[in-house]
Amino acid sequence: MHKFETERLSMRLLDGQDKCLYCQIYSDEKMMRRIGKAMTYENAEKSFHIALKKNRVEQSPFITWVICNKQTGQALGIQGLMQQKQSPFYADVGIMLLRISHGKQIPEEAVTGLLAYGFSQLNYQRVYASYSNKNYATVRVTKKMGFIPEETNATGSSSCYLTAETLKSEISYESRVD
Repeated sequence: MHKFETERLSMRLLDGQDKCLYCQIYSDEKMMRRIGKAMTYENAEKSFHIALKKNRVEQSPFITWVICNKQTGQALGIQGLMQQKQSPFYADVGIMLLRISHGKQIPEEAVTGLLAYGFSQLNYQRVYASYSNKNYATVRVTKKMGFIPEETNATGSSSCYLTAETLKSEISYESRVD
């Protein structure tokens, strides 16, 4: 359930074995500097257990996946979809990668796979990305993937969205969903 693959990556639900990965990401000040305040390791552990509980709920509005190298099985990061409260057909996407994954077009591939899964299996009609304008990697990835800009506010953050119709993908994911 909730497993899918792309050409180079496999995505599986976050589980108990991923505590170190999760805490490493959320407590890394350099990694979090354009996302939000880094957590203490203790708070990251608490957040990890909450994410695990949410993943265990059938039809959970918040799902977290671990992104793995398909050939080696090495964890590269995490990504998630969170259903918006005002509309069950809209979700927010987020991704955080370990530094070893930077510069390899991993975010484009992982998010494309996640969105294809979200549109085809979870029946989302629109997926949003919200980010700081100083998060240049996210600005680049969302633009490259064809996200449609929606707003930029005075606090220096932006929002954009993608629909199934505008998802730019040359890979067929339908047959790769478990």
